[in-house]
Amino acid sequence: MRADIPLDAATGRGASLPRPGRTALVLLTVAALAIAGAAAARAPVTRLDPDLVRVIRFMAVIKGGLALAAVAACFWRLARPAGPWRTAIYVVGPPAMAGASIALGAVLSPALAAAALHLGLLAVVAAALTDRDFIPDLPQRRWARAKAPSKRR
Repeated sequence: MRADIPLDAATGRGASLPRPGRTALVLLTVAALAIAGAAAARAPVTRLDPDLVRVIRFMAVIKGGLALAAVAACFWRLARPAGPWRTAIYVVGPPAMAGASIALGAVLSPALAAAALHLGLLAVVAAALTDRDFIPDLPQRRWARAKAPSKRR
């Protein structure tokens, strides 16, 4: 006789548990992109050196990639409970980075956009580096690697 146990019950994970942090992250990211895109579309054209604008836009593309990576990493991390201040940073940091990269690409207040982008990046990196549960089994892997005999010839 075989006992059928649902995977959720066997692993201790709930399939239908709502994750409000993930929902807030997605909604804030969409809102930040929409607001920054609307502001960039209505921004007046500024007279700047074309080479400078090209460099700023290239940097904005790179920072947009970092924002995309931060959204993905924070979305992944918010699948498990985090502390209240870390949850706030994981929810607010990536949308700030995404909106600021669009504003930077449109050369719309570059100093403010760069400040928001770098503050969001710094906050997410600081929260992730101090979060023991960001990569939960990393210390166990190091311990197992240290205890394993080396295979040298």
